[in-house]
Amino acid sequence: MSRANHIQRATSEIFDIVIIGGGITGAGIARTAARKGWKTLIIDKNDFAFGTSSRSAKMIHGGLRYLQQLQIKLVKEALLEREHLLQEYPHLVKPQPFFMPIFKSRFNKLKLGIGLSGYDYLTGASSMPKHAKLDMEEVKMRFPQLKTDQMIGGYVYYDARTNDARLTNEVIQEATDAGAIALNYFGVSSFQKDGEQLSSLTCQDMLTNATYTIQAKVYVSATGIWTDELLKEYDIRDKQTYMMPSKGVHLILPATHFPQDCVLLLPTANGDGRMIWCMPWEDGLCVAGTTDTDYKGGNEVVRVLKEEVDYILAAVNAHIQSHVFTEKDILSVYAGIRPLLNEDDGQKKSNQRSRDYRIWWNNENMLTISGGKFTSFLSMAENCIKEIDKKKIIRTATKEQVSLQTVTDRFKQKYGIKNATHIADIIRTNPALANNYDRYPYCPAELVFFMRHQSALKLEDLLTRRTLISYQMQQFDEDFVATVAQLMATEFQWTENQIREAIASYKEEWQHMHTWD
Repeated sequence: MSRANHIQRATSEIFDIVIIGGGITGAGIARTAARKGWKTLIIDKNDFAFGTSSRSAKMIHGGLRYLQQLQIKLVKEALLEREHLLQEYPHLVKPQPFFMPIFKSRFNKLKLGIGLSGYDYLTGASSMPKHAKLDMEEVKMRFPQLKTDQMIGGYVYYDARTNDARLTNEVIQEATDAGAIALNYFGVSSFQKDGEQLSSLTCQDMLTNATYTIQAKVYVSATGIWTDELLKEYDIRDKQTYMMPSKGVHLILPATHFPQDCVLLLPTANGDGRMIWCMPWEDGLCVAGTTDTDYKGGNEVVRVLKEEVDYILAAVNAHIQSHVFTEKDILSVYAGIRPLLNEDDGQKKSNQRSRDYRIWWNNENMLTISGGKFTSFLSMAENCIKEIDKKKIIRTATKEQVSLQTVTDRFKQKYGIKNATHIADIIRTNPALANNYDRYPYCPAELVFFMRHQSALKLEDLLTRRTLISYQMQQFDEDFVATVAQLMATEFQWTENQIREAIASYKEEWQHMHTWD
């Protein structure tokens, strides 16, 4: 169904639930609501996964350091959800070993061993191994890239990694497969109230500037770092600050000089007591990060600073002996803003504040959910739906089952059975779309799939959030970008002027990812 058809439905029907915000939290709520049989609409003023949900640490984890802060309930919930996601999205959520080196004293080694035993205990039954202790001989054999002169041993434990933007868009696709409507680039411009009820929203199509009215029985704000901005638009008298976000900067480096099968957790070089990690990601990339600092800037464009780049490079160079990293090694950079709740404690640094979440009613039929960890998005969604159920505003219907067809092995490991079927159907219609691009590990059929099934409407949607091509493109690849623009033009009937505008828009985003102040 075309975007025009989706807008027509969105503006002519009364929904059970409208979710404002297309990050992982909103995606989980839309999926849960649609599978429950509720008539569901999810909207976002930007692309889906535009904000935090494409700029995370790429980890699905319980949060070992939160255990040290005694956030036991948070860690246990996240570990249970980690196992759930490993089982439900095996093509996107992968088991990942982590190596934690031990320096200084045997007491530190004992303390960490006790902490990891507690982590294993809270995990319960799991498909992943328990932690293991490594002596120095094993460390040197397994991690020859590391400087080990100050090391006395280490531990390997398990969490998981993911492609955050792809997972978010797949969850939204699961919602639409269950009957939901999803509209990106469709922002809320005003609220209409009827006493203590929210009666409707005025929305703007950010691609055409046209305005529309949408109606629902229940409205949910899942806007993350934009929570305060939206709630002040809803009620200008509300002076409360609900969010106190933190900033995390990451560098994308070639994976050549790092272990291919294990994340390295490395102490920072300036002695602040924090750790950075070097994580093998997809397509020969390594994610190195992260910083964790209080953030008070704008949410739309988050700049990476040279001092933040230097901080990460210094930590890597302090521990990697196989290569000295400089700015020339950096393929790209990104900064994410974590939607941390305001705890009214100005003494706590950002890395000490809770990653828990909160759900509250703004009025009789508008609810806000904010905070939380990426890993826990499904349990957050379940608790949000339970909170709505208590009011008995929405009557549950029976959902239709989605049938699956036979798929090719080529795509099912990467996209799952259902989505591999969609890609196979595209290739059957045009076999030429199956041939991979020369410099990037994707074929045109995959890009067409993202356009048709996961709301990719701009070049930056395709190349930054549905694929990792922007991260790999160290120098701007004009020929390839033009090729993809032509593919999109064929799909969306763009004019030559629209093609030029699309390329210019993408180039601006690409430059933002490849420069720092």
